[in-house]
Amino acid sequence: MKTAYTGWMWVNQYVGNPEPFRSQFIQCVKELSYLGYDYLENFPFIRRHFTASEVKKICSQYGVSMSALYCNLSEGLDELKRDAEYIAAMEGNYMICSSQNWPKDQGLDCPVDQDAVKKDAFLCNELGTYCREVGIKLLHNHHSYTTVCRLPEIDEFARHTDPDLVGFCVDDGHAMVAGVDMVHLLKTYADRIEYVHVKDLDPTLSWRGRGLSWVPLGLGTLDIPGFFEVLREIGFDGIVCAGLPAGCEKINHFESARLSRLYLRSAQGL
Repeated sequence: MKTAYTGWMWVNQYVGNPEPFRSQFIQCVKELSYLGYDYLENFPFIRRHFTASEVKKICSQYGVSMSALYCNLSEGLDELKRDAEYIAAMEGNYMICSSQNWPKDQGLDCPVDQDAVKKDAFLCNELGTYCREVGIKLLHNHHSYTTVCRLPEIDEFARHTDPDLVGFCVDDGHAMVAGVDMVHLLKTYADRIEYVHVKDLDPTLSWRGRGLSWVPLGLGTLDIPGFFEVLREIGFDGIVCAGLPAGCEKINHFESARLSRLYLRSAQGL
């Protein structure tokens, strides 16, 4: 397995402000390379501030690569296609997408919206076809509090998507928040899993809301060793990506990334 880290925390507050955005992105690349991550992941807003060739050159300079951009299906097909072209041009491998976010007052006890799930599935089939044409792979991520996050929704989405066009990016943290049995998910969809987001969570913290109190790996209560045990059991040998949203960092972004990298190296041998 290879390691990655989400780098949007360094730059998201500077979107639309080119000079600090560019400076902080370069700082992010330097720091994550120094910590020994193999890949970086980011949001598609980086294409507002860098050409794909600039991203590729900066990453190459520091010995890392961009693995993926994380997108949302609410962007619409035309914008997502432009994201796919950018990912291919910077020599990334994946577009990771999540479904549209629920309204803030919608809880996990709401009924499954099968029509919305099918709509996302059909969109992903079309987008996945385009991704294949430009040389990357589309992956869907079951982010909690989105159209496709609970097991019935994941199963329905899987039934209506072509495995050759749409793979899965699984996430132990969002599975736990949404009440999904991670072991069952890994074993059921082993042949579609091409990328992993790994998180840890401290349920005693409430400052993120909706149970999303993420902490650096090894500092929370999730069964990360069990997660990796099943990954190895199913023969997963892809990219394992850690990261925290802004506001969840331990001291600062670098320190959070360092603690998670230390865990991946010492506890999992990565």
